[in-house]
Amino acid sequence: ETLLPRRQDSSVPMAKSKAPAAKPQQLTIAKKMASTRKPGQVARGQPRKLAAPKPQQVSQGAGAGGHTIMLLQETKNLATRTWSEHPTLRQALDYFVSSYERQLKALNPQARELSYTVEDLHVYIDSMADLSALIFAPATKHYMPRNKTYLKQQLLLQLQSAAR
Repeated sequence: ETLLPRRQDSSVPMAKSKAPAAKPQQLTIAKKMASTRKPGQVARGQPRKLAAPKPQQVSQGAGAGGHTIMLLQETKNLATRTWSEHPTLRQALDYFVSSYERQLKALNPQARELSYTVEDLHVYIDSMADLSALIFAPATKHYMPRNKTYLKQQLLLQLQSAAR
């Protein structure tokens, strides 16, 4: 019978075990996770079927839309990247419209009164290399990224409510 190497804490040699070797565990990590998954829960990395979010009207309250960080890049030049921080989405959209109005005034210094349509704002938004917002969601305690399309919808809703 062959002896195994001695253990460091003992001077007695260990005898060779006659028990059958244990089979390696057959479950992979993915199988373990699948066995612990709740019904209806989707595995990580698998596509989920999500309904498109419906645009919700910006409320009049102080917390409308949550803390918002507006990210803006006017041209493809990376040096034009800027950001602004606002307590609510409503205030971020107000800031965006006022900056558009400032640009109109700079382009038309002789004009006493300027007028524009929502379509003009949408064209301005589409002309930007990038416009997005990060809106804090208190329920989930994280920032929701929002793109140009969402911001145009919210801007339209806000202007419609202001016109009433």
